[in-house]
Parts: sequence; structure tokens; C-alpha cells
Amino acid sequence: MKRNLLLFLGISLFVSACGQNKSSQEAVLTENNTKNQQSEYLYVSPTQAEDAPVIEEDLSGKVIALTSAEFIEKITEIHNDKGLSYKGKTPCLVDFYADWCRPCIMIKPAIERLAEKYKGKFIIYKINVDKAQDVSQALGIKNIPTLIFFKPNEQPRAMVGAPSEEELDQTIEEFLK
Repeated sequence: MKRNLLLFLGISLFVSACGQNKSSQEAVLTENNTKNQQSEYLYVSPTQAEDAPVIEEDLSGKVIALTSAEFIEKITEIHNDKGLSYKGKTPCLVDFYADWCRPCIMIKPAIERLAEKYKGKFIIYKINVDKAQDVSQALGIKNIPTLIFFKPNEQPRAMVGAPSEEELDQTIEEFLK
């Protein structure tokens, strides 16, 4: 009986942690986002972000793995009273994933192809939620894969779930406009 209960709990935890493998849901990360509850942080206005130091960006067209410290250095502070403010100049996507997540594994080749396609115009980062729990928790990442798009002086947007390559390509195109 205990064994069956533990098995059931383990499977339930795995399914809920891995997220949704249905069509992607988009959200804007704002203070009171009741739709997806992605974050409690505010967007920083362009005038607030002007004092930020210039961050060196890798425009090589490769997917770049980040640690928590690198995320805070290159993307945004996670414990900032003023809210989220993208530090880079080039729009980017941050893929929150885990090595054990099947939908995350399924979209990896598409993400790598898109990183090469948008080389020089768009940067794709990835961050392992198991190794960067502080960042994941601060941003309210509850399901993976979660893809968060950052652009200078704009609110971040999120896609939850595993989109097809075509859906992701279309979203990137729209985001770059």
C-alpha cells in the first residue's frame, strides 16, 4: 500500500513538474499577473534602465548555458525592488529546462536551429531549473519548459510548454518587430 502511494506521488510530481506539452501559453510578466502567476516583479521603465552597465553579449548563434550568477549578471536582477530590467541590448530568449524533462529534450534541437538562424539578431540562453532554483523560484517558474523573452525597455513575455519549431519561430519573428 505504501509502495503504491509513493509510486503514485512520484508519478504525479514528475508529470506536474515537467509541465504542459500542449500548445504554448503566453504571458507578460507583471506585478499582479493573475492569469499565469509568472512573477511578482514589476517592469522597469526605460528611464530607470539607462544607468545599467553595458553587458558583453555572445552573438555567435549558439545556445548559451547560464548559471544563476550569470543570469543575474547578463539578464536581470531577481531581487530588485524596481522590478525586472533586461540588461542586454540584443533581444533574447531564456529557456528554463531540466535534463530529465521530456518536452524540454524534445524542443532542444529546434532551439539550437533557431539560435543559428537568428545569429547576431537574437540570443538564446538556457538555464537548468535544478541548478538555478533561486532564479526559477524568484521568477515563479512552475512548469517546464518555460521560455521567457527579454527585450530592452519592454516587459518580458513567457511561453509555457513545448511549442513546435514553427510556433517558436513565429513568436521570435513577432517579438523582433
